[in-house]
Amino acid sequence: MKLALVSEKVRAMIPSFPDSEEVIAVASDASEHLADILERAEEKPVLALVFLEAEDFSNFVDCFRQINYRDLVYRIVLFDPGGAHDSVCDEDLGIIYDMRTSPLSAVEFHFLLRRGFAFLREYYDFRADKDEKYLQLLDTKQDQEDLINIGKSLSVEKDPDTLLRVILFLSKKITGADAGSIYLIEKNEKGENQLRFKYSHTFSKDIPIEEFVMPMDMKSIAGYVAITGKVLNLEDMYNLPAGSPFSFNTSIDAQHRYRSKTMLAVPMRNHIDEIIGVIQLLNSKENLQDTQLVTGNEAFEIRLETPEDFDTKVLPFDPRYEGLMEAVASQAAIAMENNRMIKQIETQFEEFVRASVNAIESRDKATSGHSFRVAEICKEMARAVNEETEGVFGDVSFSATEIKELEYAALLHDFGKVYIDLAIFMKGKKLFPKDYENLIMKINYLYRVIELQYLICDAGCAEATFSEEARKQVESFKIGRKEKLEAIRKAKETIASLNEPTVTERDPGEILDSVMLEIGQILCRDIEGNSIEILDGPTRANLSIRRGSLNEEERKEIESHVLHTYNFVSRIPWPPEFKNIPEITLKHHEKLDGTGYPQGLKGKDQIPVQARMMAIADIYDALTASDRPYKRAISKDVAIRILTEEAKNNKIDTDLLDIFVRYKIHDKVDKDSFRMAD
Repeated sequence: MKLALVSEKVRAMIPSFPDSEEVIAVASDASEHLADILERAEEKPVLALVFLEAEDFSNFVDCFRQINYRDLVYRIVLFDPGGAHDSVCDEDLGIIYDMRTSPLSAVEFHFLLRRGFAFLREYYDFRADKDEKYLQLLDTKQDQEDLINIGKSLSVEKDPDTLLRVILFLSKKITGADAGSIYLIEKNEKGENQLRFKYSHTFSKDIPIEEFVMPMDMKSIAGYVAITGKVLNLEDMYNLPAGSPFSFNTSIDAQHRYRSKTMLAVPMRNHIDEIIGVIQLLNSKENLQDTQLVTGNEAFEIRLETPEDFDTKVLPFDPRYEGLMEAVASQAAIAMENNRMIKQIETQFEEFVRASVNAIESRDKATSGHSFRVAEICKEMARAVNEETEGVFGDVSFSATEIKELEYAALLHDFGKVYIDLAIFMKGKKLFPKDYENLIMKINYLYRVIELQYLICDAGCAEATFSEEARKQVESFKIGRKEKLEAIRKAKETIASLNEPTVTERDPGEILDSVMLEIGQILCRDIEGNSIEILDGPTRANLSIRRGSLNEEERKEIESHVLHTYNFVSRIPWPPEFKNIPEITLKHHEKLDGTGYPQGLKGKDQIPVQARMMAIADIYDALTASDRPYKRAISKDVAIRILTEEAKNNKIDTDLLDIFVRYKIHDKVDKDSFRMAD
């Protein structure tokens, strides 16, 4: 609308109004009249050329400075016969289009209107273009920030489902889309490609859609984009371009009273330019023509609730988003592929760890499943600690990654046993079976030799004629034979008893001394006449073990498995989040009082909480697991009593044991789980 507004005060300075297409109005209060026209005008914008007396200038400008009329462009022709324009400040001079000190002729007035409105139109177009460019610049800046956020989100997010949600949310935010969905390409049982509708979301309405699969062909929009790799920017889903090979399924719209109008569909390309999916965005609400509506958050700020909303608020997707979203989709595809490969590597590594543990435990089926059960107990204890809101562990929390780190450490805690002689692990008695058999064979040999010697003597005595004195000697000889043989029998029984790995109050060495006192003077020789030593030094040392079945040297070799484990796991190039695994495995046999191994560490500050957890899990499973060659399994209650005693003696962590008992961790892992079949 073109408006020439003349103040009554200057009407006399304009003798006549020419015929013109512009609206010419005379008003006593120009500012009030113009405001009224702006309120009622149907044609926008309003281009106003205002003819004012100089003394009214300031009031007029102040009125329109306080009110932001977006569709108004005006300039003032100032009539100033008295020189009042000197009071106009420099910043307002740009509003003055012309200044007159004398009346205007009809020709001058007509020319002034033509030139003035041409200027106003040009200025309005320039301002509109500038505003649009400014909005585009702001929107582009926000898009760049969103792209940076997408990059950050895609690089740190590891959960596949969360990753899809992040991709779709940020894609909609960038484009102002109200709704969107993601399709992923997968193989069916026949090895053929198909599309899986994986995830969708709509801001304006809750439209729950479960996952489903569909053929990957040109009949659907997603299939067309997945096959051709082309970007589709469609302005009306219900009026697709003529000759389109694809169609749009309107059933979801009908079911949920929604209206899919505009769509942008882009392929997701990975790093080898392979299409792995499609992103579909629906109903852009971003209007760069309206500066008052552009916020950068149109996607979730503008709601589409009535049929009229879909006609007035939905716009085509700006063409610049085609390339931008193609880049976003490719970035997302690469992130998903990286995620998939990382997950695959993690799975492969975990399977490798488990296979390694299985291989180690297959050496001894009696202890099989131990490492897996210890790992499960440790995980349950970490989760229980996370539930604590006060007390010692009120501020302690284990992340999922830290629990996985603990699990790996527990699985590998006995890996070093692969370097230890299996016979030591299987040593159920104080003497190895061959050594025990050899000892018993020597005792049996001694018995038979003595018995044979007496039989020979008996045969000689039977053929001879003895005096009374001789007969008495024979009787004494027979009594001595009986005592010696009985002593050998008792020695055999005592040695068999000493070979058992039971805890005894009496010193086994003293028992052996008494045995040797009984049979040590009984000479036993081989067929060459050489003396046979019944009880050699190593055999005596083993039978003198007071607790268990291992001698000091064997116990040290068993304990060395911790160092072997540490050396092995330290060579694995763990990622930073698993850097504590070697330390945890190294210290899980340390005791709080400093009596543990291999370093004899003392106190909680020197032993990580994860290692203290593993100590409890390791001891509990060793006590309660199925029978082993060197011990019988004990009940859960007895095991907890033993652990409680260990805690009282400052061997294990009392607070962690409280967690173990209070959360009934012992009931969450069966003692026979993970065992190999016999």
